[in-house]
Amino acid sequence: MAKGDIRIFDVGGLSNVPVRTFRVIANATAINAGEPVLIANRNTSVIDPYVIVLTDGKPLVGTDYFIGIAANAGSHTASADGTVDVYLDCPGMVYAAKAKTTTTFNTTAKINDFLFYRVVFDLTSSTYTLDNTTTAATAGLQIWGGDPNTYTVYFATSDAATWRGLNG
Repeated sequence: MAKGDIRIFDVGGLSNVPVRTFRVIANATAINAGEPVLIANRNTSVIDPYVIVLTDGKPLVGTDYFIGIAANAGSHTASADGTVDVYLDCPGMVYAAKAKTTTTFNTTAKINDFLFYRVVFDLTSSTYTLDNTTTAATAGLQIWGGDPNTYTVYFATSDAATWRGLNG
């Protein structure tokens, strides 16, 4: 995964994006700045106090709890827990990422056809993109626009797929 795959496009009226420090469990996948993270949620009866990097096809409504975008690299190692600073996802924030399939996101008309699609992150290569090829009610991200010249998708999160929707 690469540094800076995901970036904040609009801070939703905030003057500064809140940054919080979260724990990362030992031996977890490396977390780089600019990558999306979520609550680990490894135990179904208790919410874990750790965050992990998102995997392919996430976040999903009701099962994943997106926290935000890593502000720096995680400090965990194979044998020791660490921490990572995260730009906390807040209401009204809009993010930017490249489209998975650029040919479906290369004109304003095509972008307009995708408005409000519910989508997920794609990580089938070493780069996070937005999977703009399918839409599902359980997908935790929603397309809000984009830039056809750079194949960039602007999107927001669904509260039900974030820490704000956590009811446990």
